[in-house]
Parts: sequence; C-alpha cells; structure tokens
Amino acid sequence: MASAGSGAGGAGAGGLKTYFKTPEGRHKLQYEKTHSPAVVHYNHSGKTVSQMTVAYLKEKPAGQGSTPSTPSAGSGMRSAAARLLGTGNGSRALSFGSNGTSRAVSGSSRIGGGIGASTSASGSQGMANYDGKGTYIIFNTADTLFISDLNSHDKDPIKSIHFSSSNPLCHAFDPEAKDGHDLLVGVFSGDVYSMSLRQQLQDPGKKPVSYQHFINKDKDKDIDPSQGGAASSRCTCVAWVPEREGIFVVSHADGNLYVYDKSKDGNTDWTFPTIKDQSQLLISHAKSSKGNPIARWHICQGAINAISFSPDGAYLATVGRDGYLRVFDFAKEQLIFGGKSYYGALLCCSWSADGKYLLSGGEDDLVQVWSMDDRKIVAWGEGHNSWVSAVAFDPYWSPPNSDETEENVMYRFGSVGQDTQLLLWDLALDEIAVPLRHPSGGSPTFSSGSPSAHWDNACPPTGVLLPSPRMRDVPKLSSLVAHRVHVDPLSGLEFTSESILTICREGLIKIWARPSHSENNQQPDSSDQIVGNATAKDKMLTSSNKAGTSSSSFKQSSVVFT
Repeated sequence: MASAGSGAGGAGAGGLKTYFKTPEGRHKLQYEKTHSPAVVHYNHSGKTVSQMTVAYLKEKPAGQGSTPSTPSAGSGMRSAAARLLGTGNGSRALSFGSNGTSRAVSGSSRIGGGIGASTSASGSQGMANYDGKGTYIIFNTADTLFISDLNSHDKDPIKSIHFSSSNPLCHAFDPEAKDGHDLLVGVFSGDVYSMSLRQQLQDPGKKPVSYQHFINKDKDKDIDPSQGGAASSRCTCVAWVPEREGIFVVSHADGNLYVYDKSKDGNTDWTFPTIKDQSQLLISHAKSSKGNPIARWHICQGAINAISFSPDGAYLATVGRDGYLRVFDFAKEQLIFGGKSYYGALLCCSWSADGKYLLSGGEDDLVQVWSMDDRKIVAWGEGHNSWVSAVAFDPYWSPPNSDETEENVMYRFGSVGQDTQLLLWDLALDEIAVPLRHPSGGSPTFSSGSPSAHWDNACPPTGVLLPSPRMRDVPKLSSLVAHRVHVDPLSGLEFTSESILTICREGLIKIWARPSHSENNQQPDSSDQIVGNATAKDKMLTSSNKAGTSSSSFKQSSVVFT
C-alpha cells in the first residue's frame, strides 16, 4: 500500500519514503539504529525476532553506590507479595513439573558481552562513577542483547551482551525499581535474568555484573513438536507489575505464566499440580513462601503470545495462540472478560494510558479496540495486508484545541505488521456508537446513550469468554496514515515524547521525529526532556506535549459500518 499523504522526494533504501504526513505535520526519518552486520540471526535455536524496549534511566539516587543491593529473601517484599498473591485459589491445579530460580554470580555467567563500537561520546562509558542517566533502546538480535543511546545519532549500539547458550527473546524495564535490578531478559530456554541497566553501562567487561538467574526447570523435559522440536517452555513475554515493587511475570509458549518476586531466593525445586485440561484456567501457588516462582497460571492451550498490564497494575491482559484476548484482575486472580479474534491467533495487545481501552492485533490482519467498561470489542480497523505484530496507544498525543481538564474524547494509536507498514489511527468516542443487532440484510439501528455502547447492548457477566461478533455489528475504523517504513516485516512499535520508533524483525530501528521536532535538525543537548517521563505508559493522554495543528488538507480517520 502506498504511504498516505506522502509527497515527492525523500526516497530511502528500497524506494521507501523518509517521511510521512499526519494532520499535525510531517514525521521525518531522523536516524537509524542497528547491530553489526556480522551478527548472524540463525543461532542456537533458529531465527529469532527482534523486539524493542525503550528504557528511561533516571538520575542515580543520592547515596546509592555503584553496585545495586543484592536481592534479599528477608526483604519486606515477602509479606507484600503474600498480601497480593497469597489469598484464595490455593486448591487450583497447575502442571508441567516445576520451575525455580537460582542466583548466579557474574564470574560463572554463561553470558558474555562488551562495549559495541561507537564514535560518540557515549562510547566510553566503562567508568564506575558513570551515572548513566538517559534514554536507551534495548533490542535483541540472534544471541545478543544490544543497548543503544536514543539521543545519539550514532547507528551502532553502545553495549552488547552475548548469550552463549540461549537466544534472548523478550525484555522489560522498570524505571521505578528500588534496588537497581530494573531490566528483565527472557530467553529461549525459558530462563529469565534480572540485572541493572546502569551497571551494564558502567561495566566495560564482557560479562554482566550482579545479575539474578531464574531457571526454568521444565526446559529439559518439555519438547513441543508443534514448534518444530523447540522447547514449548520458551519465554514469550516478560513484564514488571506496575505499583508492585519487585514483582514480575513471565509468559511461555506452553500456555503458562509464572509470577516471581525478585527479593526471594530460588534454590529449591518446586512442583505444581498436573494440569488435566489444557483449555481451562488453573492457578496454583508455591507451597513454600521462600522461593520462586510464587505462583503459576495456566491460561490457555498453546502459546501466550503477549501480555500487558494496565498502567495501575490492577489488570493483566493476555493474548494467545487460541485467538482469545483475556483480561484478569491480577490481585484477585480472576478472569474479568475475554473475546476472540475473527481469525487465527492474537499476537499483541496494549493498554491506553488511562486504562479504559485495550488494543489487540494478530493473524486476521485486523486491529481491535476493546472497552474495559463494556467488556467487549467496540471497534475494529482494517488496513494491514498481513499479520499485525505490534499495537500501541500514543500517550503523548492529544486532539488539537483540547482542554487538558476535560475527559479524553479521542485517542491516537498505531500498529505495525508483517506487511512492513506503520498505520496510525484516530479513535473518536463520539463516532463509535455501536448499532444494535439487526436482522440479516436490515439497516443498522444505532443505540442511544453511551457512545461506547457495545455491540449487543448488554455487559457480559464476569469471567465469560465471548465469541467474535459479526463484523457488520461493530464499527469499522479507517486508518489515518498507512506508510511502508521498512523493507523487512515489522515486529515492534514505541512512542516517545519526541518520536515514533519502529523495529523490523531483523533488528533495524528507525526513529521518526514528530512534526514539532522534525523541523529542528539539531541533536538534543541532553536527555532531560524525556528522561523525566518515567515511561510512555505512565504519561496520560492529556499531556502538555501536544501535537501542533496543521493546515495540511488531510482526510480524517472515519468510522463506517459494513
């Protein structure tokens, strides 16, 4: 599909345009990030897909030494975790053996790494007193995890960590971590590592320092033929739980999700009950309170492809190979609602910054919008020509002339797919009044009342997995922008206050400057402008960093009924 609104000039590699237009103005390709051409994608367990995490590393707190404190089993987090996860459901069953953790010192690590070649000032960061304050892009390719400085125009990463036995697949960063261990890395074997991003930047050596290793003990005995012989216990996603210091979750390709407390030891073998029905939700807690994992959820048959927490940490969304989006009350360990894709697996999901809406995308080439109030799909968007691999709301955008004191009436979100396209969408709440069900061939009848009324005008009961509604009964969105941004299929999308970031599965990252910044070709003097923002998810849509208005004649996104 041709890029919407693209004009003459600006042709890049492969005939790609180096800019695209929205009603706010021109988004210009500012610079790119990638790894060394010598990196081979086929390593250990076949070809891996590059994923991207934007990490806002704050200034080091006064009095904090260069070495983060070692996680302690005696921490007060134990009682906090017990209050959060130790209530009820103790008789629920889970299976597939045991999973535990073991702490390893850096000297015995199987991971090696070094500072990547760099000609920028950030290339000489191997100093113990280096603060590390800044904004970084973390991405994986093959058996290596790379760290790049977002504010540097240098294409090469400033740090690389090599995994000698298992490819890194997913990662997450917690800007609010209290003990310095703020970076999670999930690998193909099913193991998880936690470490300090600042320490990786400080240390010029070839191995990470002061990391914690959580071992998945299912990896040697659980082989899934449907994955071509690959271990079905491989990590598919990792996430810190917002507002829950030290608690994180890891999803796997076998349909299981584990809950960990990084303050606890994990030197003991753990066993969970056997799962009798792979299609049923089964939750179990560890019998001992001294080790990890502290809980195990069996969510679905087949892989959990992605997970996402609401900004306040109250709700957990998952999407899986079975095609269902599920939303849980995390503390209560209760399914709130779920819905099915129109075809095939769902591959990605993401929350709005106010926690009111969810996005999902997958193998049906569509983007779905789900309402937490209505517990249903309230809109779907068509525009991709292949699987949708990542979706995200833009928390830094707000409608022109909007009043920050008013409730949001419009959202901007984006999606990327294997068709190499970036699509931007506007979701206007007053345009998604959903028609009631109508006889075949009849005309839609619009419901009165809330503009976000769902397709059958009845909120489903708690804990119900709904089939997909008829497409003509749900409002259809048209994309605002459709732009081919890469040569290779896309795998990730991130929004910052100044730019839009896209990454392809081969590990090439492109930074697209927003209209208010693309006109200024000067490199930012410092990272203070965006480091103060903890994460994009923490920033509400009523941000003062609004997109400017433009006189460009541009077709607004619309909602139609099919």
